[in-house]
Amino acid sequence: MNEDARHVRHLYGWSFTLRFGAGLLGWLLTVVAGLPFLEDAFFYEAIGAQVAQDWLAGHASEVLSHAMATRGIPWLMVATIGGIYWLTAGVRIVPALLAGYCAITALTPVLTYKIARHLGMPPRAALFSGRLVAFSPAFAFWSGALYKEGLVLLMLNLCFYNVLKLQQRWTWSTMAAAFGSLTGIFALRFYLAALMTGVTFVGLALGRNCTSKGGFPVILRQIFIVGAFSLLVIGSGLQEDIAATLPTDFDEVLQTLDSSRHDLGTAASGFSAGISGGTPAAAAAYLPVGLGYFWFAPTPWQWGQLRQNLVIPETVVWICLYPIMILGLRRAIRSDLQGSLLLAIAAAVISCFYALFAGNIGTVYRMRIQLWLILAIFAGWGRQALWEKRAQAQAQRRRALQPLLCR
Repeated sequence: MNEDARHVRHLYGWSFTLRFGAGLLGWLLTVVAGLPFLEDAFFYEAIGAQVAQDWLAGHASEVLSHAMATRGIPWLMVATIGGIYWLTAGVRIVPALLAGYCAITALTPVLTYKIARHLGMPPRAALFSGRLVAFSPAFAFWSGALYKEGLVLLMLNLCFYNVLKLQQRWTWSTMAAAFGSLTGIFALRFYLAALMTGVTFVGLALGRNCTSKGGFPVILRQIFIVGAFSLLVIGSGLQEDIAATLPTDFDEVLQTLDSSRHDLGTAASGFSAGISGGTPAAAAAYLPVGLGYFWFAPTPWQWGQLRQNLVIPETVVWICLYPIMILGLRRAIRSDLQGSLLLAIAAAVISCFYALFAGNIGTVYRMRIQLWLILAIFAGWGRQALWEKRAQAQAQRRRALQPLLCR
């Protein structure tokens, strides 16, 4: 077994174990202790069980059809739960459901590793990136406790991975996977799909290598790829679906974000509820404040409810990694400019959107894992740069000591 295969097995095994353990613990605390860890997840579980019963009865599910026709219910999440319960013949065993769901979401760190390797990162550094996603409590809980975030992260990584491949080479399977992941994001969080559609087109336009296989110019290849992807988006109706769920102009977008932030700010962990951001000038003025909350909250002095206090240590750890990630971004750009730009643009878009949207610490913590998913890649590059600097320093010390040892 080669090194990459060993790392993939290691990441998947630990990822599944931690996600299943977090999900099972959350379920027990909710059912036995009455703590509200999985209340929203139980809502999806009940709908998914009904979908499974419809399928087992041999007919289409009206519940799923209704979910697909509205944007309020993440139908891919419901369909996934329905599929798992269909495999169990409709028997509602929550631990078995958790195991099936975690078997899917545990693939996310594996894709992080593959993305890092595709960008040219050495195996040890790519493993560091994958471990950040596999072992971090936020990823383990949100991916293991029957929340849609687990599938959102998986779809994001699938999208990034296949767009990176399309920057270098065209295949129908890769194109289908990139489009399918974008559709999956829309089936979970429609507004995130709108953001990632733009990022995807920018990424597809950034071809790599001077010439493609057979001497075909890269610019022509990427024009063809962008055109083919556009046909898929338009022909499938995804463009119309996204447009139908979004405000009609930029000012309305800002007003919607501002309204959502104020609504979320009414929670116990709310912040900046009295600050307006409904105009371009007001949004630009508030953006640095929102970015501060999105990147750094909750800080050690922001004590509040139990769940808020529990996430402070992990947030501090990630904040301490930010300098390494900045170093890694510089190294990644030197190694693979086009692929690094794809991830950097996605990170910037996600940060700015949620900075204007999120109004309480709970929402920040839940949505920020989409950003951390990307930053984990740059953390691996940063760690590699530090390893190389340490190796160079040790080599210089050995060279300096060699004349003394030879006397």
